[in-house]
Amino acid sequence: MVQRRRRKIEWTVNAILTKKNIFHYWNNRNKSTVYSQKLNQLFTTTLRTIENSHEASIAIKKENIRAILVRDYYLIFEITESNIKVLDIWDTRQNPQDFPIK
Repeated sequence: MVQRRRRKIEWTVNAILTKKNIFHYWNNRNKSTVYSQKLNQLFTTTLRTIENSHEASIAIKKENIRAILVRDYYLIFEITESNIKVLDIWDTRQNPQDFPIK
């Protein structure tokens, strides 16, 4: 049996800032970090799940760039043989014309 090597998950600076802003919003709104922690766990679990089955995500017009829905957020990522690079997180409650990847 051939064992696949795990892809490394990398976050761009933009994606990290977006994630921090999302968590900051929820921490202030809920006066607790519990929801942010659960959301962060969902992001991580989802990225690990698509590691070997990225067909479960949505293809974007640009090559190797895909998106997957996690609650109300699209995780936008680029997938290669060795890593999954998270490019951005987009709140689906925003104007669709503001989608970051054209």
